[in-house]
Amino acid sequence: MNKIILDPTGLYQPLTDYLVITNEVEWLESFTLESSAYWIKGKRLCDWTKEWLRVRNKADLIIEIKQHPRPKLEAIFAPFSIPNNWDNQHILKIITQLESYASNHRVESLLAKKTNTEENFWLIDNLSVEHLAQWLGIEVPEDYQIFEDVWKYKISQNHDNDNLISYYQTENKQQFLINWLDLGSDFNINILGKYPLNIPDVYLKEFSDFWRQKIYQTDAKILDELLLNQQTGNKIIASIAYDILLDKPIWITPERINKISFYLGGQKTSKLQQKLPPIQPLPLSTNASPQDALEWVTESYLPFRRWETTINHTPKEKQISQQLADNFVNWMLKNYPELKMDNVDKSFLNYNGTSQLLKLAQESIVIWVVVDGLGWLDHQELVTILTQNNQLLLETDITPRFSILPTKTEYAKWSIYSQLLPQHPSWKPNAKSGFSMVKSGNRYTDQNKHELIQDLKENKYQIYCWDTDQLDELYHQEKDWKTLYQVERISRLEGIARNIQHFLDHCPNSKKLKVVISSDHGQIMKDVQKLSNCPEELESKGRMAIGKTDDSRFVFLDARRFGLPHDISIVRNSDCISAFNYTKDKQIIGSHGGLFPEEVVVGFSVLSQSLQRYPVIVTCRGEGKAKQPGELTITIHNHNSVSLTNLCLYIDQLNDFKTGKMLDITIKPNDQVTHEISISEYPELAPNKNENKIELSGQLTFSFSNTDSSQSNLDSQSYIIIKQIFSSGIQGGLDDFL
Repeated sequence: MNKIILDPTGLYQPLTDYLVITNEVEWLESFTLESSAYWIKGKRLCDWTKEWLRVRNKADLIIEIKQHPRPKLEAIFAPFSIPNNWDNQHILKIITQLESYASNHRVESLLAKKTNTEENFWLIDNLSVEHLAQWLGIEVPEDYQIFEDVWKYKISQNHDNDNLISYYQTENKQQFLINWLDLGSDFNINILGKYPLNIPDVYLKEFSDFWRQKIYQTDAKILDELLLNQQTGNKIIASIAYDILLDKPIWITPERINKISFYLGGQKTSKLQQKLPPIQPLPLSTNASPQDALEWVTESYLPFRRWETTINHTPKEKQISQQLADNFVNWMLKNYPELKMDNVDKSFLNYNGTSQLLKLAQESIVIWVVVDGLGWLDHQELVTILTQNNQLLLETDITPRFSILPTKTEYAKWSIYSQLLPQHPSWKPNAKSGFSMVKSGNRYTDQNKHELIQDLKENKYQIYCWDTDQLDELYHQEKDWKTLYQVERISRLEGIARNIQHFLDHCPNSKKLKVVISSDHGQIMKDVQKLSNCPEELESKGRMAIGKTDDSRFVFLDARRFGLPHDISIVRNSDCISAFNYTKDKQIIGSHGGLFPEEVVVGFSVLSQSLQRYPVIVTCRGEGKAKQPGELTITIHNHNSVSLTNLCLYIDQLNDFKTGKMLDITIKPNDQVTHEISISEYPELAPNKNENKIELSGQLTFSFSNTDSSQSNLDSQSYIIIKQIFSSGIQGGLDDFL
């Protein structure tokens, strides 16, 4: 049967299996109905064909008459006109595209196709600030912008009562978005709040350049008044501020660090804090308790020692920390003999961690990472790296402990594993013999990590101990202190962290696994001198020597009193007797074996991939006279097993707190603290307010033990009472007091 398509417009592309007739001659010669399919082009020929078929009663052979596309597009575009520069062929192209969609919403389907978005985005039922933000970031090709205008008109008809609809009718999306990103000031859109999405890639450089210039122009003072928690792009601003403050350490203040720390993470926050000159510690009393001595080392001495040796680069002869370390040496000489008498499970000595680990292993699989030479500061750095992006979470605060003496691997590490002092008859100067006393576990070194992975897959043990000397080896081999501390040390710790993550990736049930970090000893900070004229009666081993001497440069550790296999003499100051490597200036790096705090105090930590963080309840209350200074009582209840650090309080109703105020306190695990803080001025009550109470809203930002950041909103029971004198309106100035 014949089939005929008439195209009076002459615009459509004929189908391939049709005989095409475009003029009178072709029509007279070819339109014989001998072919099965004809495509007739042009109005005149189409009229001929219709009449010719009508008189022969064959009009039913016409299967389609093509319509001009313009009326169709005019109906779709109404009330807008078709652009003047669109010819009929372009109009046909557009209609063809629209008709290729099976959807009943062809305009929305076309916009989705041209912008690589989902069709549902354009079929929005409920307008929102988030949708508006996303739409502003979508760039519609110029040829298709009229479809966006049509879409905007349609949603204006469907959402005419929505207070957001006017923002969709903007004629300049780009400028609107620039203003919302706080990069322009053409008009005020504060009612929308901060931009709720990530900064669009196309504006990222402009946004970064804008804030970098602002911070430099104001010597970073703009950070002081910035409401960062309400600011668009706060993470980017914090990152820019971090880079600038590192470049300009003179601009660093504790308040600025605290303001941006929530968006930086523990490692970057720590790096900024290290740039601040710490308070010079008081000398440690020999009568201090073990807990007080550990606190003195970790919170006072070590931050100060790090600043002198790595930030300020104070010459050795001017280092105050050298004198402070001598106080600690005296404390150890007096107190260590008593410390070694405590039971292991209650001891302040390092093998207490092994006792805790064995209890953990009764309920969980444990990867025990023993990092040779990992002092307290390096331990903190490693934990910070491991907890970045919440890869692992710290279960409890890092616990400081005193290393087993002497602080040499063959003594201290053996004692960690065996939970015995080196005076025990079974002591041997190697770690393997000590680990043989650990039940339900296996020890691996850097040479057989592959076996650890295979055993994890097969679930062979409860304890998998990776004993690595990568860090200690670096300290002994590096010949430049600055390169070691600023570059190589971080790189090596990151490598250890990657290994740990690699182990976890191969564990079938890593969510229930615990990672325990511990060490045998730390390292002397900075390069040190070689001791001249070492007494001949001593057998030197780094900063210690076997034997007894009357040389006043040494302190003597009696084997019986200090739980040692033999008498030991240790260099009192930071000098070293012997080393494997020397710098070009004949200095020594990575020495240990002595009694300096950085050698002796090490850490113990437990981390997990799956951990529940519990609510932090924050309540603020106060009472005072309007426009007068006063006090605010802040109660913080920490339900977590780790401390809360880097606290910053924001209160919307109080000027002192709108930009955030540091709280120089640490909230211990499972503790509740009430803290008084001064405010410069209590606010006035609103004129039409019938009660004297103002409810408070805001947030407390904090870190879980200097690792992952979080925040809590103020409790609903937070308020202040205002004692305000107000005018009664009676002539003569009669005042009433609330």
